[in-house]
Amino acid sequence: MDGWNEEKALEQSDINIHQLTSEIHQILHKRIDKLGVAYGIVSEFSYNPEEPPFWTITIADSETVLTLSILFQYVKEYRNLKDALTHFIRDHFPYFT
Repeated sequence: MDGWNEEKALEQSDINIHQLTSEIHQILHKRIDKLGVAYGIVSEFSYNPEEPPFWTITIADSETVLTLSILFQYVKEYRNLKDALTHFIRDHFPYFT
């Protein structure tokens, strides 16, 4: 019975990670798409819980990586995911004003 509970917890955490990853990807696309410049967002996701997801963001000729630890710092400061991602983009890309 304990194995079943652990399996259910792992499935639930996978769902939460997938939901979070999808939401972050959508927010980034909405924010960057407004710039009208070439961009790309690559989500890297592993099923290994020790390897958290990260995003490689390229806008024109600039590139940066967003990790969960960086994201959590921004969320802690700005209190919500949309504002945190907006400030991250502004801090790392000169194209975003």
